Amino acid sequence: MDKFKYLPKAAGLCMLVCATPLLAAEVESPAGSIIGTEVDGLSLFQGIPYAEAPVGDLRWAPPVARKPFNTPFQASDPGAECVQAAVFWRPGYPASWNEDCLSLSVYAPQSNPKNLPVIVGFHGGGSLNGSKVDWDPKGLARSGHVVVTVNYRLGALGFLALPELEAESSDGKSSGDYGDLDRAEALRWVQKNISAFGGDPKRVTIAGQSAGARGVCWLLGSPTAAGLFSAAIVQSGRDCPMTPKDEAIANSGKFVAALGCDKTENRLACLREATSAEIIAAQKTSGVGWPQTWGGSAMPVPVKEAIASGQFNKVPVIFGHTRNERAAATYEGNDLLLQPISRDSYESYVRKQYPDRADKLLAAYSASADIAPGKAKADIDTDSGACAIAPFIGDLGRHVPLYLYEFGDETAPDRPYMTIPKSFPIGTGHSAELPYVWETLISGQLSDDQRKTADAMTGYWTALGDGSPMTGWPAYAEGSAQRIRFLESGKTELQDDAAYAQAHNCALYQ
Repeated sequence: MDKFKYLPKAAGLCMLVCATPLLAAEVESPAGSIIGTEVDGLSLFQGIPYAEAPVGDLRWAPPVARKPFNTPFQASDPGAECVQAAVFWRPGYPASWNEDCLSLSVYAPQSNPKNLPVIVGFHGGGSLNGSKVDWDPKGLARSGHVVVTVNYRLGALGFLALPELEAESSDGKSSGDYGDLDRAEALRWVQKNISAFGGDPKRVTIAGQSAGARGVCWLLGSPTAAGLFSAAIVQSGRDCPMTPKDEAIANSGKFVAALGCDKTENRLACLREATSAEIIAAQKTSGVGWPQTWGGSAMPVPVKEAIASGQFNKVPVIFGHTRNERAAATYEGNDLLLQPISRDSYESYVRKQYPDRADKLLAAYSASADIAPGKAKADIDTDSGACAIAPFIGDLGRHVPLYLYEFGDETAPDRPYMTIPKSFPIGTGHSAELPYVWETLISGQLSDDQRKTADAMTGYWTALGDGSPMTGWPAYAEGSAQRIRFLESGKTELQDDAAYAQAHNCALYQ
């Protein structure tokens, strides 16, 4: 058992509980002197600011690089999480109201390392929740890597798109990308400073899951991120979707109205005077999502278009998803709230969403006493999404070494806050693979057999960026056996396009 573990944050308390005394670890970097802690063979530097606090006129502005520290920075606490409400899937973590949250943490082997490969991780959470403390990458660091986890602005503070904000931007057409620009700024900090921690700035792998994966997509497509990384890992990022700017502005307008700033003479002044608590409340009232958008100089065209044309940051990529992507979200959004989907509402959904093939889908995905209607709906949504990414995969695989995967360990631990009925097995739902690679703090612990699968996955995740051969996992080639499936007890299998299409009933969605 690790001697250290994260506990829910409380005011004045360190997030680490130690069974042995902590020793100081200090580095001299371009950012200044940084003092961390040493434990269990690792040097930990937590909560290092990489940008100035995005408050006042910097609220809804690109991040500004943090000035070097004049005195040694004590990096023994993760620091504030970005503004967000409390959510059930992060039990023990309260809401955060602190906008001074643009920080990162560095995990490095303790034995005076030099030129080690670097992995930078971006958490998920629907662009509304989460933080760098959700992932505990000590295992990756012990494998001989310097690992960095990053906070970035969330919700309206990270992705608000308005004409007034575009008028303020340097190119006159950018807004809605502040959280994405934060991630790019964190990578610039890594390029300037990671050598001081033993990392090699020429070997930086960026990795993200869910919303964090879509952040990796943005970095792949953004000219402003050129040269900041050398490999990329996209976990459950779908096909890197983006929302047109006019839709993003319309969505943002609903938030502005909920905040009460829509009829004021100066909407931006009203928005910047609002408290973070008022912003969280307006997000809930408006019900607005915060998808990524494009149209400014940092993202001139959608990521998919950039990749199709070959005009993107070309690096080797691991790209994949879990076998039952939509199971967990469907259960959490309905059954967990004691509002299970009925057979009638399931059929109505299918006929509305898939009017030209509803009868075939209802026959192929029938609800019964053994299969809850919500599970049948989740299976349809999972398979339709799995089949829809094929064109994107083809475009990406034509330009870069591409390693496709599907996580299929059906024994994966359920989230500790769930009681799963037999009629609605979650199995390999969204985020099920996180504890296998990132030792996430919001999932159950792994068994010895699950650890074997975790070892197989982390071996490949680290090999991508450090130049080791991807033995047993061939790069994508259309029509060949190239997608690796991670199964129980460390087993893997290769799956070609035809077998993948059959497993996900892709013929029904063509």
